[in-house]
Amino acid sequence: MRPMMLARLSASHWGFRIVPSLSARILTFVLKTTKIALKQFSGGPGMMKVIAAARAAPLPVPTAKMHRRLDVRVEQFEGRSVWHIAPKDSPPRGNLLYFHGGGYVFSAAPPHWSSLAELVEKHGIAVTAPLYPLAPESCAEDVTDWALDYYSHYIAGHAGPFVMGGDSAGGGLTAATTMAARDAGLRLPDGLLLICPWLDASGSHPDQPAIEPRDCILRIQGIRDAGALYARDLPIDDPRVSPIHGRWADLPPVMMFGGGNDILVTDARTLKTKLPSAEYEEKAGLMHIWPLLPISEARAARDTIGRWIAAQ
Repeated sequence: MRPMMLARLSASHWGFRIVPSLSARILTFVLKTTKIALKQFSGGPGMMKVIAAARAAPLPVPTAKMHRRLDVRVEQFEGRSVWHIAPKDSPPRGNLLYFHGGGYVFSAAPPHWSSLAELVEKHGIAVTAPLYPLAPESCAEDVTDWALDYYSHYIAGHAGPFVMGGDSAGGGLTAATTMAARDAGLRLPDGLLLICPWLDASGSHPDQPAIEPRDCILRIQGIRDAGALYARDLPIDDPRVSPIHGRWADLPPVMMFGGGNDILVTDARTLKTKLPSAEYEEKAGLMHIWPLLPISEARAARDTIGRWIAAQ
């Protein structure tokens, strides 16, 4: 039986405050001071230069250490790399098809690979991580078509249970792909993992301006600009762009995480209201994609995720 997980909202909802761990507070300070992430996600006139610099830089991929310790291989699908990471000397205890975040404009980053490798090594999860097309070279129509094509390829070669998931934009792509698979009559995943998902590309939620000063990774203008690049000719509320506006009925069970200091926590809260059955953990004082980062709260979250995937 799948282990139960209580839906937990931010501590502030209950009238008391939980202080983040020392490691979380240090990371928040570093991110705010260096603005290393904010430089990528601030938007504005310089955004295309930031994207161009990312394209010119070496693409982050699984490290040599991961290759030594794990079974790591890469295949090509319709011109894109798809990485497979599995335990080296034992059969997997669960399977995860994972779409990385990055605002639909950036590829997978080192925290994606390190957290996925931990799921493989510690929990025996076999991970498949497609590097899907990115905006502005591709648009939402292109990306969601590619994702559904790959999803069809994946289920054709994978008869057993699996979870599909992603963080941020990857969470949005997970939702859009699952909705498209349902509408096409395809076999669905056994669960959906949404880590700080980006489900509304408009950046228009009325609670976001109050959260933004505490956010050390994202800016409202940045998600609006990235969302516009991704949508291109589609309306911003098209479910392929903003799956919060899609039909959430008849989908697999959802496990979701959110952070109180993340402007995209409004998307997770909105989905929890629309989908009360979703298992939701929100941590007060934590940043965007915190379950992937090197903080103590994240290690506990990854343990929860690993056990949940293995139980499907």
